[in-house]
Amino acid sequence: MYHMPDKSVGEKIKATRLEGFQVLVISGSDHVEFLQGQLTQDLATLKTSGTSLAGWASAKGRLLAAGQLIAAGDEIWWPLPADIIKGVAKRLQMFVLRADVKIVISTTPISGLFGLDGQDQLRIAGESVQIGTGPTRLADHSLVVGVVGDPDRAWLIGPTAETTRFKPADESTWILQSIRTGLPFIVATTQELFIPQMLNLDLIGAISFDKGCYVGQEIVARTQNLGRIKRRMYRFTTDQATNLPPGAGLYGPGNATGKVVIFSEQGTRGELLAVLPIEDASGAWFADQARNIKLNNQPLPYQADPGTSGELT
Repeated sequence: MYHMPDKSVGEKIKATRLEGFQVLVISGSDHVEFLQGQLTQDLATLKTSGTSLAGWASAKGRLLAAGQLIAAGDEIWWPLPADIIKGVAKRLQMFVLRADVKIVISTTPISGLFGLDGQDQLRIAGESVQIGTGPTRLADHSLVVGVVGDPDRAWLIGPTAETTRFKPADESTWILQSIRTGLPFIVATTQELFIPQMLNLDLIGAISFDKGCYVGQEIVARTQNLGRIKRRMYRFTTDQATNLPPGAGLYGPGNATGKVVIFSEQGTRGELLAVLPIEDASGAWFADQARNIKLNNQPLPYQADPGTSGELT
């Protein structure tokens, strides 16, 4: 991390209200132990970094949610797509039993900040904010934290997300940047379609293979240890106007098929993350069964090596 002069968010850094996301707040004296038994991540990482990536899978190892955990005092905040958050909260609650755990969907506003360009300090609403050292609380209890794996972005959660003057951006730009950095999330139409390794969660540091038991661990560990990772997530662009909602099918060599994870339409172009068979990933892929809308394979910022685990570079 290198130092740059402070920037005023209102002058230099773009932001967008993330209407498509809400924050799941998990608290209570047993909340860390509870989540440790549910998520793919070792929550001990939150003690040192204050934030980390994680996934939540079913007993069959299929992802129900994925994203960034944020330590916020005696709570853990988890920004999730609005179309799954109620279901995630309800299903997590089923496992609480007698534990002292409270699960609440927050109504606090969320904004995404762009254009940090790797800087580690900026000013928001007159306050100096350190990025890259974990979550920072503002005077009104809003929280700012950098996006893990993307030095250009940060989450801004709380009242300041509504009151600070930003240079505006569109929410689709936030999704586009998630695509370009290879940081996936799950929506309603992709729940239980993918095991964590298919979305490269092992490659971005969102899976701990050393922690104790959690839901779906047997499938995740077996896939990793036996080298049976047959599908991975790749990035594509298309130069033709089309709509590829998450979960839509893609068509490759022979009878090979894939699934869209995230899609962002940019005028007459589009960008997407998609899960494909590894052995067919380098072949020709199309957005339609008639094979008229060609997809162009693009690099990710990390090596999608099917044989190893790794971290973001």
